Amino acid sequence: METEGFPQEKCAGGVACKRTRDAFSTLVAPHQDRLYRLALRMSDNASDAEEIVQETFLLAYRSMASFRGESQFGTWIHRIAINQALMRRRASRRRPAESLELLPLATGATVDAEGRDTCELIDQRRLIQRVHDALDQLDPALRAALVLRDLEELPAEVAADILGISAAAVRKRAHRARLQLRASLGHWHAPCLGGLS
Repeated sequence: METEGFPQEKCAGGVACKRTRDAFSTLVAPHQDRLYRLALRMSDNASDAEEIVQETFLLAYRSMASFRGESQFGTWIHRIAINQALMRRRASRRRPAESLELLPLATGATVDAEGRDTCELIDQRRLIQRVHDALDQLDPALRAALVLRDLEELPAEVAADILGISAAAVRKRAHRARLQLRASLGHWHAPCLGGLS
C-alpha cells in the first residue's frame, strides 16, 4: 500500500533505530527502483545514477542514528539522494567529462529493424540530446522540482518535504523549469527532414 507517493513504511519495533543490515535492507528495498529513476533523471547517466544510489544508501546507513522520524523514511532518503545528485553535478561541472559519442552521419538512407530510416534515427538522437542539454542548463533547484513532480509524479507536498521547501515553491519551480525547457526546445527542427518537426 502506498502513502503520500511512497511505499508504506513501518518502523514498529524500532526497525529504523536498529543499525543492522537486515533492518536497513528492509527499509530501503521499497525505495531502490524509485531512487534509481530519480538519480538517473538527475544525472542523465546510468553509471552515475548507480553511484548516486550507492552513495545514498551508504550515507543513509551511516546516518541512521540521526533519523528522528519527523518525516517518513522515504522522504528522508529521497532528500539524501537529491543532495548526492546535486553534489555530483557540481563536481562534474568543475571537471567536465568527455562528450557523448555521436551517431555517424549517414551517407545514404538505410532502414533499421523497426522500419525507421537512418535520417529519422539521427533526428531522434539529436532531439534526445537536445532535451538532455536543455535539462542540464536548468538551475539544479528547478531541475529537482521538475524531476520530482513531472517525472517521478510525486504530489507537490511530498516533493516539498524532500526538497525542504513549501508545496507552493515546488509548483512554482516546476512551472519555471517547464517554461525554460519550452523556450530552449521551442526552435527545434529536424535537419534531415528539411527543417520540419
